[in-house]
Amino acid sequence: MLLLIAVGAIRDTTPTAVSPADAPVQEFSAQRAFTQVERIAVAPHPVGTAEHARVRDYLVGELRRLGLRPEVHEAVGISPIDDPGDPVTAGRVFNIVTVIPGTASTGRVFVTAHYDSVPEGPGANDDGAGTASAIETARALVADGTRLRNDVVLLITDAEEAGLLGSEAFVKDHQLAQGRSVVINNEARGSKGPVLMFRSTEPNSGLISMFGSAAPMPVADSVYAELMKLLNNDTDFTAFQPGGMAVLDSAYANAGTLYHSVLDDPAHVDLAALQQMGDNTLALVRAFGGTDLARLSTGDDLVYFNVPPGLLVRYPAWAATLLGAVALLTALALIFLSRRRGVVTLRRTLLGTALAAIPIGLGVGVGVFFWDLLKVIRPELGGTATTTPYRPELLWLAVLMLAGTILTAWYALLRRRVGTTELALGMLTWAALIGLGLGIVSPGASHLAAWPALGAALGGLAALRRPPRWRVLVLAAGLVPAALILLPSAWNTLPTGLQYVGYAPMPLVILFGGLLLPMVEVVWPRRRSPLIPLTALVVSITLVAAGLLVEPIDKEHPRRTSLAYGLDADTGKAVWLTSKKPDQWARRYGGTDATGRPQAELWGGGSKLLSPAKAAALPEPSLRVLADTTRQGMRTLRVRIRSERGANTVGLRVDGDTATVRSLTVEGRSIKADPAGFVFHAPGADGVEVSMTVTGGKIRLRVTDVSPNPREMSALPGFITPPDWLFLGDAKISVTRAYTI
Repeated sequence: MLLLIAVGAIRDTTPTAVSPADAPVQEFSAQRAFTQVERIAVAPHPVGTAEHARVRDYLVGELRRLGLRPEVHEAVGISPIDDPGDPVTAGRVFNIVTVIPGTASTGRVFVTAHYDSVPEGPGANDDGAGTASAIETARALVADGTRLRNDVVLLITDAEEAGLLGSEAFVKDHQLAQGRSVVINNEARGSKGPVLMFRSTEPNSGLISMFGSAAPMPVADSVYAELMKLLNNDTDFTAFQPGGMAVLDSAYANAGTLYHSVLDDPAHVDLAALQQMGDNTLALVRAFGGTDLARLSTGDDLVYFNVPPGLLVRYPAWAATLLGAVALLTALALIFLSRRRGVVTLRRTLLGTALAAIPIGLGVGVGVFFWDLLKVIRPELGGTATTTPYRPELLWLAVLMLAGTILTAWYALLRRRVGTTELALGMLTWAALIGLGLGIVSPGASHLAAWPALGAALGGLAALRRPPRWRVLVLAAGLVPAALILLPSAWNTLPTGLQYVGYAPMPLVILFGGLLLPMVEVVWPRRRSPLIPLTALVVSITLVAAGLLVEPIDKEHPRRTSLAYGLDADTGKAVWLTSKKPDQWARRYGGTDATGRPQAELWGGGSKLLSPAKAAALPEPSLRVLADTTRQGMRTLRVRIRSERGANTVGLRVDGDTATVRSLTVEGRSIKADPAGFVFHAPGADGVEVSMTVTGGKIRLRVTDVSPNPREMSALPGFITPPDWLFLGDAKISVTRAYTI
């Protein structure tokens, strides 16, 4: 029954409904929105390319067809993501903005998504689905004919993949970014699954309360805001938040293997996920659009999570510490009463509590190295953006079974030496301690342990007062919160990637099993009990083997490989650059460790391997001095850098230490005067103008242009086309030239 409750909780947050194309005009239809996805995601359209311009023109035309007046907001954006030592990322952006005026606006309700894609994929899910949802939401609002109280702004941002440049530029200099606003931002990190509202700006009580009451399928969990700190992903949220905008950030993330890949095409868009995204967006726009945003509560942060049927539980974050304390006190009361009745001894209970840390710690440790072990067995698995296989279900089950193996092995070894009840109370105490600890340092994640611990402790207290024949039922009733929270949370966090299973899935399953120990003991065999963990281990190994065997690696299920090419026009020498751990195909291009950071413009920082390459006949980037003046020992330079081969990124870096840069601006935007310099996306045919003030003598400037286009690699000398089970990601070609002025 507990397992059925857990499965029901998982299914309760899984979208299934899809509205047809002939649904009422005032409603959201995934079928109608999907036609937009098909027209957006025809081919890769990264910023600065002709296909990117086509998508922009198409979206502007669609909004005009709805009777709206879209504006193309041209500006220069600077990434709010600061990686020390790497060049500053900037670029010319073209945001698409349109307003549906309100009747008596108290603020603005933004519907946001981004329309650029990565160079290797068409971006049907990331973020064609979010863009299509915004267009279909606008169509439904216009067709409804009823004007809302507040202005509704559709903001389709540019250059999100390049570093959140469009959203940063909008917040920096667009008048609509000023004043009171609520932002509904839609993203995707996979191709299906529940659309999870995974983080919000804080304080968030008004946002979360409205989300929980207005959205028809409000899937959300405050723990994901904590998990986002572990993931190497970001959204426009990071640019909106410093501008004072209140943001709800949502995305679906199942089938993450398709994320940033050639398979992120319309054929792999799940209409049920698109329907949930659109239904929630439209409902929230209408709810926030009719609310006095000046009175939207911002007093507290909330803890929130889902329980069936379709409910979003929420309460103030300050109550998390109180709840954790109550859970711990209840667990201690259970220990005290159990000791008074002679069921346990204090010494053994303390020993059981100390030993209960072992399976939890082992679960974390095994989970952290689980993905690395799989890559050792099958190295090709490393080529995914989210460490998620195409067919991950058997490996997910293996993770859960490994957690069960650890717990049952621990229990089999210690149950007679320490005591069954003492071990169970030890696991309960740890659950309560974790709940209290999270309530203090990370309230958004506290519910994962606090409610299960409180329920189990109350069940234990009630069981002490019941006849033996009722104890199993009473204990089971106390474990319902654990079944509703721990197992669904473990399962729902698996799609984030197998490299993260040690942070949530495995310890959560072990914690659930630990709370289940009093019921496990009822059916635990008196003889040959070691067969239980041994059987679990065999099943785990079998699931891992089966999962690796059924995982396809072929033309229809390709893996990512990385390769870059850099040409130094001053020396005529070129290099291939690969990741530190290249796959079998890329290994031919990888040689020695790259020293220093000369490839930062080409492929960021971090460890790389490089090897010599044949020099290609590529035009070098140019630098033209527009002005050069010196006053009171301070030299002011104004130059224009340009890619002569039409690359869609240019960069500039101060090479050497002959002069010190005091200030630096690119296209009118000031950036930090750092020797790492900058890279600039979508420079246009005329390039970009750079101004700087320097002290010292002559200055040496290294100019680089970069074209992140996998299709251009085939023209390079010495390039061998990868097998059809690989696709090029992070494929870049750069040419560098140094100028001494």
